[in-house]
Amino acid sequence: MKKFLKAASAFMGVLCLILVSGALKVSANVGQDSLQAAKPINVNAINHAILNGDGDYEDYWKFTLTKPGQVTFNMNNYSGYSWDFEIIDGNGNEFTGGTTDDSNKAMGVTARKVGLPAGTYYVHIEDDWNSINETYYFAINFAENANVEYEFNDSSSAANKIKLNTPYVGEIQNYNDEDYYRFTLPESGAVTLNMSQKTGNEWNASILTLEGEVLSELTTEDSSNVTKPTERTVGLPKGEYLIHIENNWNSTYQPYAFTVKFAKSTTYEKEFNNNAQQANSIGLGKNYYGNLQDNNDTDYFTFFLSKPSSVSLEMGRKPSVSWYMSLYNSNGDEVGSFNTKDDQFAKGIESKRYSLPAGRYYISVSDYYSNTSNNKYQLAVKVQTPSISSKSVQITNYVGKSDSVKVSALAKGDVVKLFDSKGKLFATSKPVSGSSTTFSIKQLGKNAGFIYVSNTQSGMLESSRVKVSFKAEPKTPKPSASNITIKNNKGKSDTVIVKGLKKSDVVKLYSSSGKYLSSKTSTSSSATITVKQLGKGSGSVYVTVTRPGMNESDKVKKTFKAE
Repeated sequence: MKKFLKAASAFMGVLCLILVSGALKVSANVGQDSLQAAKPINVNAINHAILNGDGDYEDYWKFTLTKPGQVTFNMNNYSGYSWDFEIIDGNGNEFTGGTTDDSNKAMGVTARKVGLPAGTYYVHIEDDWNSINETYYFAINFAENANVEYEFNDSSSAANKIKLNTPYVGEIQNYNDEDYYRFTLPESGAVTLNMSQKTGNEWNASILTLEGEVLSELTTEDSSNVTKPTERTVGLPKGEYLIHIENNWNSTYQPYAFTVKFAKSTTYEKEFNNNAQQANSIGLGKNYYGNLQDNNDTDYFTFFLSKPSSVSLEMGRKPSVSWYMSLYNSNGDEVGSFNTKDDQFAKGIESKRYSLPAGRYYISVSDYYSNTSNNKYQLAVKVQTPSISSKSVQITNYVGKSDSVKVSALAKGDVVKLFDSKGKLFATSKPVSGSSTTFSIKQLGKNAGFIYVSNTQSGMLESSRVKVSFKAEPKTPKPSASNITIKNNKGKSDTVIVKGLKKSDVVKLYSSSGKYLSSKTSTSSSATITVKQLGKGSGSVYVTVTRPGMNESDKVKKTFKAE
């Protein structure tokens, strides 16, 4: 009765684990002691039988998959007795296997997962310990899945073909098992291997060339703090590559998940570039990106200067991580070097400027401090923008309205800056969309002077500043004294007549001490100013003219006789 209850309990346990419901298959096992005599069974159904020991110490079962997918083998555990099991092909090659639990705490099932292509397979069950005449229960669960590892993929030549940016699952079947996958890059770019992590289990995962050279590798963490996958990124040219996954610690029979992410890019570092001969060629003014694969990795880049140039080497900063950048000439002589800032405030760009003759140069990037291998870096080589010609700058110093500075002969995206005579920045344009840009300046000044103008082209350093002079605001020509007539009348208002004017000119009259007396706007070529009294005696006054759009003229002194 006790054995019956135990068997019934185990039976219910298997039922709970079978996702696809199916009837219990009561299987006779007489004569099932070879592959040829294997009894056919259905997937997603429970099967049970007994090894009776009377010449019956092993059983073979046969099942067929019409589609590829993941097979999960479940077999019940019993305290005090156990069975060995394996899934094999017609040649006896083992896909997965194991032994059920017979400890005092034995309960539930022993499970194994394996990806299999369509075909016919066999389940082999035999006594391991004290299991003769004991009923065993097992089931073959099947789930169609194109994104699962298919055994046998234990070598590079048998690697599963996978797609980019697609999640895949797999399982290491034993301590000698290793899984290979093969993928193709349609063009150059950044490849990121994203690998699941699990407390208590560790996997080694690598990106390889077809020849087996390691391009990038990682080991997952097994601590109790792991909550998300780990990643490694490497820049690669167009071509075919391998993923290799193996057990590092306690990861056999544990499912793993991975994705090969790909982002096309012409500005990502391409391995192998570990020396000057294999240096990646880069252009001037562009941002390039890369990853050091370990703390001993060094990446090399090369660029060419067609003429002597002021060059800035730039490297992105990041807290707690520091890269070391060196510059070499074509003879291998170090021209200069620096490391990036890595404190908690580190951000922006670390840069150093060099004046270099024409020629070929090389840059090396290596680890300086902390773990740079899992951090993407950014670098650029920038040269100075050619200076603007003073002839392409037109300055108009207006009177009574904002002044204008027009800069021509520009390229799309240029940014122009204006500086005053003391070098203080006072205006910056937006990136230009055409070949010129115009600034409206509230006031440059009434008098003549100069400003400085610089230009920054996209991906380049700011140019040298060019000095550009401007004229004073236009001043009205002073009137001729011979065109001024003063009548010092007795007993009535005095008059000042100014000729040689233009319509809308404003004539102003000042006393000999410079005090403003009166004014008149001309409506023709002359204007008459009436003054109540200039004085009985002789004296003098000052006259100015202000023409529209111009400043007031200099004062002209004119004497007059006594009444």
